[in-house]
Amino acid sequence: LHVGMDANAVRSERTRKIKTEIDGDVKLEIKEEPADSEDADDECPLDIKPDIAMAWQTKEIIAHMLYEEDRVLNWEEPYNKLRYYTMDSEVLQAIKDPSQVCARTKINWNSHSRPLITIEALRFNWCRTFTLTIDWFETLPEYRALIDDDKELLVKFSLMPVGWLWYAYKSYEYRCDGIVFVDGSWFPRDKTIQQQVCPTCVLYYGRITESFMADVVNSMKELEMDETEMVLLKAICHLQPDYRLTRRGNDVISTGREKYKRALCEYIRMKSNGFMDASFRLCKLMQILPVVDILGKYEDESALLVSLGETEFNGSGGGLPYDIHASDSHFARKNRRKSDNQYHQQHVPLHIQ
Repeated sequence: LHVGMDANAVRSERTRKIKTEIDGDVKLEIKEEPADSEDADDECPLDIKPDIAMAWQTKEIIAHMLYEEDRVLNWEEPYNKLRYYTMDSEVLQAIKDPSQVCARTKINWNSHSRPLITIEALRFNWCRTFTLTIDWFETLPEYRALIDDDKELLVKFSLMPVGWLWYAYKSYEYRCDGIVFVDGSWFPRDKTIQQQVCPTCVLYYGRITESFMADVVNSMKELEMDETEMVLLKAICHLQPDYRLTRRGNDVISTGREKYKRALCEYIRMKSNGFMDASFRLCKLMQILPVVDILGKYEDESALLVSLGETEFNGSGGGLPYDIHASDSHFARKNRRKSDNQYHQQHVPLHIQ
């Protein structure tokens, strides 16, 4: 029952009761019938897909997520010339009002001209993707239920992986041999074409693109992944428990993650030809998640190099990109310092203490 098995499907050995009368007393005899008897021919072979319909809860989850996906992607606000958009803000402040980082301009994944990315476009796409992704996070009830500190940590952990999963699906959907961005520009996989791109963009995306195409986009092509699978994978990718979150935050995130995993399992089982096909497809889809996590780590390293310099990417140096991309290294340094202090307290001679 805990894993979703149907109690009504449990079948014990068939029995037949035979009444016999001996000296006026009625005696019951239980006779076992063989499993291959005529009464057993209603069994369904394992390799045949039974009629499966998704539970109404799963249908509601998927319908809501697809609706919100479309709403967020088509959320447009006019660019306000009088408003000051900035990357120089605190993470929590930017999370609460992502429109201060970038206006919600029209998303243009499928540009007909498809220009190569420039340093100006790199800055804009980072900001617009930040606003877009935070808007999408807000559509999940689990994210909205978190306290501010947990929201900030979860954004730092999952902003990049979720963004790369989104980018990969759009590159797959629009058959782009490279990374396609929200403003319609792209970064090519071909090394020859990369020579036409500015050095800063090559520094930023050069080491990411090959793994992005080979390990994520190609997997989506092989599976012929659909939008429902993509949005459910995004939710699973986003809701990652971590020891740095509060206990309540981890409980909320873990419960939500299991909910979207079950929905994905049920959806895949419904569209597959059998349990083996469904299991294989689910396995292949889940293998995408650690890859986009690695791509996020690659981008962290590249963005730190770019954001620390006085470049067009972030004129003041540091700022929001640095706080987002340096989160893991910041925690690592903090934990190392704590461990070092504990070590010295335990091993320093008493007369020095």
